[in-house]
Amino acid sequence: MSVYTPITNKEMNSFAQGFNLGPLRSFRGVKEGVENTTYFLTFDSQKTVLQIFEEHKSYEVPFFLDFNKRLFSDGVPTAVPIVNKKEFLFSLLHDKPAVLYPLIPGKTLNSPDQDACYQIGANLAKIHKFSKGYPLSRKNHRWFDWWESKVDVVKTLIPRDQKTILESQIERTKELFRSYKALPKGLIHGDLFKDNALFLENRLSGIIDFYNACEGLFIYDLTIAVNDWCSLNNGKLDVMKTCSLITGYESIRTLTIEEIELWPLVIETAAFRFWMLRLVALWKKKRGGVDAPPHVKDPAPFLKILINRRRDPQTELIKCNETSAKSGLL
Repeated sequence: MSVYTPITNKEMNSFAQGFNLGPLRSFRGVKEGVENTTYFLTFDSQKTVLQIFEEHKSYEVPFFLDFNKRLFSDGVPTAVPIVNKKEFLFSLLHDKPAVLYPLIPGKTLNSPDQDACYQIGANLAKIHKFSKGYPLSRKNHRWFDWWESKVDVVKTLIPRDQKTILESQIERTKELFRSYKALPKGLIHGDLFKDNALFLENRLSGIIDFYNACEGLFIYDLTIAVNDWCSLNNGKLDVMKTCSLITGYESIRTLTIEEIELWPLVIETAAFRFWMLRLVALWKKKRGGVDAPPHVKDPAPFLKILINRRRDPQTELIKCNETSAKSGLL
């Protein structure tokens, strides 16, 4: 979430008149985030969230909206787009796709407890379980080809020791690519960080921002969540939070032997992806121009996580069971 596209009062009121929500009472931009422009809009009848797509084209947007609608119908807490008076799910603002969602009550958790991790794990597994039956597809746009295309750009930003890590990680990740074809796959969230989940009175009220959703490995999606929800400040995994998240996941979908065996390679690849992503965003920021993000997340925490996963992937944690996670016994 962020504001790349400024909208005037006249423009926003004209947009708002396209919905059956009554008069627009107020709106404000949301500064946090990286990829899309976000505004909070308050109407007479409800509070809403407007997202303007900065990178995705109109032909890409229906996939995300359909994915959200199907997950909501299957009981995953997501936001279903509000149709406009023409019964379209998205409109255009400044020639960019714009989607209006109901505001999900709740807030993000900076320091989630074990129960929150369990809920995230269970709902991520629901996404994987239900989406296998959806007639939807989208190629992973930030998979191996993307990393290789950004290596030279990233090297201009990092010192020699980090270049060594970068180059060796590319080679280590190639090992995963030689082994991953037999792993369970389907539609994944791709970015289930703490800031993409809302909680109300200790219950998960909504999973948001499906704009990195694509076809991918289920275990990869799980490790993305584990790296963000369960990492300590030193980069290591919090044992109890990790056990809770994985136990929540396996309460819905059991991991395969192959997924467990490839855990080390997958979890370091997930850390590598977000280290690279943040370095590329930093490069865009330094370069400037219209596509420069106003806010860039620090790449350093994911470098620390990557180094720790390479050193010790803490594979034993993927074998936690529900009793140990809830009782505090390993």
